[in-house]
Amino acid sequence: MYKNLEAIDKVIDKDIAIKNVKDYSFAKEQKNAPITISEFYEACKDYPILFIKDTNNQWMATVMLGYKENENVFVDKEGKWSKHKYVPAHMRRYPFIFASDKDSTKLTLGVEKDYKEEAKKDNVRNLFDEEGNNSKYLNDILGFLNHYHQDSIKTSSFIKQLEDWNLLEEKNANIVISKEEQYNINGFFIVNEEKLKHLSKKKKEEICNKNVSPLITAHLISLSNIQRFS
Repeated sequence: MYKNLEAIDKVIDKDIAIKNVKDYSFAKEQKNAPITISEFYEACKDYPILFIKDTNNQWMATVMLGYKENENVFVDKEGKWSKHKYVPAHMRRYPFIFASDKDSTKLTLGVEKDYKEEAKKDNVRNLFDEEGNNSKYLNDILGFLNHYHQDSIKTSSFIKQLEDWNLLEEKNANIVISKEEQYNINGFFIVNEEKLKHLSKKKKEEICNKNVSPLITAHLISLSNIQRFS
């Protein structure tokens, strides 16, 4: 999705604005997307919410957007997202992203180079004002990304807690389009409902105290959406 990222530099980019993202063509090859716990209640209505580990072996939640490689079934040929379907924050933050070095926890704001253009007076999408300070637009972007980053950390902790409670099980799904066309989706984890039912009283109280029951319920409800792909 991100192909040509550049870090935002206050000096180099003092006269830069960002073009408007007109459609979701950039996401048409994304068959899944990360989401955070604050998105569960909306996302569960439209997509399966699955748990996986990223390249750094950290837990993350993801929504299934397709079953073929490089195909998002919710983006049409014109780049429009399916009407009335929730658009994950991962997509809505584009063309911006927070990036960090492997050896550093410092976050750097990056943007797709192709979306940069020359700033113009009174353009609400200028990155900086005439004094070189952050524009309202840039501060809004930073606020959105900071919230998303913090939610991502909370999401990883939530899934790690599910693992510690021994509630996760690895699963696979078989998407049957026709007798000749079938797809196997594997490598994801879900909450085991039987284990959830037979938790000890102490663990049930812990789940209640941490107020994560609604998140677990949203995840379990979402799994029925897998059938919609067939």
